[in-house]
Amino acid sequence: MSTRQPILTINSTMTQLMRHIRRIDEQQGVGRARLSVLAVLRFGGDHTLSELAETEMVSRATMHHVVNGLEADELVRRRADPADGRRQLISLTKEGRRKIDTAHRARLSYLKTLTANISEEDLIVTANTLDAMRNASWAQVE
Repeated sequence: MSTRQPILTINSTMTQLMRHIRRIDEQQGVGRARLSVLAVLRFGGDHTLSELAETEMVSRATMHHVVNGLEADELVRRRADPADGRRQLISLTKEGRRKIDTAHRARLSYLKTLTANISEEDLIVTANTLDAMRNASWAQVE
């Protein structure tokens, strides 16, 4: 059995779904790069600028620009790292948390709508498959 067609279908499907999710994200009025940083902070906790740059796979200078914009919009704040006063930690403000939680709910609502007519069994298989793919992806980049 050839895996060519399923791989092509996965590629096409993921590309199209991410384009549609991008539209949901754009409705949040923050911008994709900023929204992504808010998500990292929301689900991963406080980070340094260097950690955010590494996570987002951008230069430190680019991340500096993104964080400055988030800070100007009062979505994040910087504070001295209690473990090392030379470092600054970036954390969400109350408004930043509200913004990313709203965006997260919008994505989940969209996905719930898409999967409304898919059986629970098929959803579990799909989730497990995607999880395995994510884990394999991380193993390749480490």
